[in-house]
Amino acid sequence: MITQRIYVLFYMLIPFWWKCLPSDAFTMSAGPIRMQNESASQLRLFGGLFGKKEQGNKDPSIPTRIFDIPCSSVKLGGCRFALGLFLIGQQGTPVKGTWKANQANDGVLDMFHKDNTAMFSVILTENSISVDRYGLEPSLQYRLQESLVLHRLLDEVKILALEGDEVKDENRLIVLKDPDMVIDKVREKLPARAADE
Repeated sequence: MITQRIYVLFYMLIPFWWKCLPSDAFTMSAGPIRMQNESASQLRLFGGLFGKKEQGNKDPSIPTRIFDIPCSSVKLGGCRFALGLFLIGQQGTPVKGTWKANQANDGVLDMFHKDNTAMFSVILTENSISVDRYGLEPSLQYRLQESLVLHRLLDEVKILALEGDEVKDENRLIVLKDPDMVIDKVREKLPARAADE
């Protein structure tokens, strides 16, 4: 009896599902009808019935801002060189080949992860240091490794901005607007930090 009800329900829903499919979803081939690389979530058959909310078309070239550090001044050439060397040193973290650093000509430092699910860019301007993430669905491994590298990057920015009491502000590579709080506020936005730090 229950089995009959399930079959009846199934056959009642077929016309509804068929109308939801795009006209080019099926192709005729030398065998039965088959779908063209479309999953149920891509076809939106179940309309979020199983808890996953549908996302609109998101452009992978539009970055997600991870954080922004407001600065009174940034000496672009020296800061780009120092942070670029730092990021090159992070390429082998945690193992060789995890990251690939790239210095663009426009004051942007890129870090590519080996799983190719996402990347981040460090953007240097005269009044800020920003980090943007590119990628629609970064892997868990990427997010954890990114967080660890960005915590170390914040440590390096703090060293460049605050260490050396005898150095005058006009001679520093980075002068933060709020030197006491800005790094700690940015750190709160990052999820993971290595246990030994």
